[in-house]
Amino acid sequence: MPTARSSRPTPPPPAADVRKRSLWASYAVLPAKTRLGISLGVCAVALAGIFVSDQLEKDMPADSTPPKP
Repeated sequence: MPTARSSRPTPPPPAADVRKRSLWASYAVLPAKTRLGISLGVCAVALAGIFVSDQLEKDMPADSTPPKP
């Protein structure tokens, strides 16, 4: 019975030159726990950016009136 193929790209063989790897290939060969940590870190930075931008919008609202000539 054939097995289902994973959607993750297969990492290059260990003998491949590391400098020739793409960013995605380098990410794919990291251990799962490390990839999870990186992903959670990116999500945390994005969430912080959302909250900071909301706070800045409250502190410095955009003017809704057009400038006078």
